[in-house]
Amino acid sequence: MRLRWTWRIGSIAGIDVGVHPSWLLVFALFAYVAMERSSLLGFDLPLVQRIILGLAVSLVLFASVIVHEFSHAFVARRQGIPIGNITLFLFGGVATILREPGTPMDEVRMATAGPLASVALALIFGLIWFICSELGFLWGTAFAALLALSNAMLAIFNMLPAFPSDGGRVLRALLWKATGSQARGTGYAAMVSALIAGLLMLTGLTVAVVDYKQDPFWSFALWPVIIGAFLLQAALASARQARINLALERMPITDCFARKLISVPADMSVASFVSQLAVGDPSAGYAVVNDGKFVGLLSVRDTGGVPHSLWEVTPVSAVMTPSHRVPGLTANAAACEGLAQLELQAVRELPVFDNGALTGVISHDTIFAALRAKERVPES
Repeated sequence: MRLRWTWRIGSIAGIDVGVHPSWLLVFALFAYVAMERSSLLGFDLPLVQRIILGLAVSLVLFASVIVHEFSHAFVARRQGIPIGNITLFLFGGVATILREPGTPMDEVRMATAGPLASVALALIFGLIWFICSELGFLWGTAFAALLALSNAMLAIFNMLPAFPSDGGRVLRALLWKATGSQARGTGYAAMVSALIAGLLMLTGLTVAVVDYKQDPFWSFALWPVIIGAFLLQAALASARQARINLALERMPITDCFARKLISVPADMSVASFVSQLAVGDPSAGYAVVNDGKFVGLLSVRDTGGVPHSLWEVTPVSAVMTPSHRVPGLTANAAACEGLAQLELQAVRELPVFDNGALTGVISHDTIFAALRAKERVPES
């Protein structure tokens, strides 16, 4: 996820790390909470030491969040899934995963990596807590205790079955395995997430209303309301995407063909292609052939990099996407598979074959045009 106004603070293992301005608010909030809660845990420190403690705990906690997110990223990378960036923002951190995992088990491994890292950090800080306590180092004891508890809470909170949190992704994987459909699993997980979000918001509001006259920190009860609203918005967005993905799973790739498939000789010049063939149906697909054999795909946009003065002497074979870069799909594939391959191969179009014969061409435009057309036709 790339939020607007994100500040890039560095890169680790080729993955950019950024900070959104909203992180400053939550950093200050955690620093204040750590400073105040240290006394409630029995650590009687002077004011200056408490201020330093709050700032240090908040800073190291967000370093722990980065470790949490990088755990997701490294597992995803081992599975061949590309990673965009890691961003710290109001609700902690998020690693941008550029492609969905291929199997439910891959999803489980990737989703649980972060909470397991947080548990490991909680144990490490717990050990430091014990050592500092035995040595009588009060400030170090408070520092380690707050970080041990915070990382443990981070692991627990992230394992709530609220999609798209880590626990929600594990739930989605289980439902995906049970239904055999990632889209159905996402839809059901989004329903559970919406329910949990509603419960969080209701609980937070109830506590705030009951305690606002008795507890000076009653406003912290509104935090679950804010988190619940964020989860609810994410759940609704996930549910909408799940409906689209389910429709793509059910739609055969043959419904997504370009309206017309036109063969283009490999030695035809760009000028002839543009003037003779590319002036017709804008939704047509162009297959480049050489001696009757399919050798690549071509679109009008491919000609944009050729200077107009060279159109007459440049063959279309010089600007086409060669066949070895566009692995073919079979005619019995689903539209979702075609869309996934377009994104994975980073190409504009893909050929579709039936018993070895080229039967059609698909693109992002043709797939979503077919999806829109299907939505306009009521089911009988």
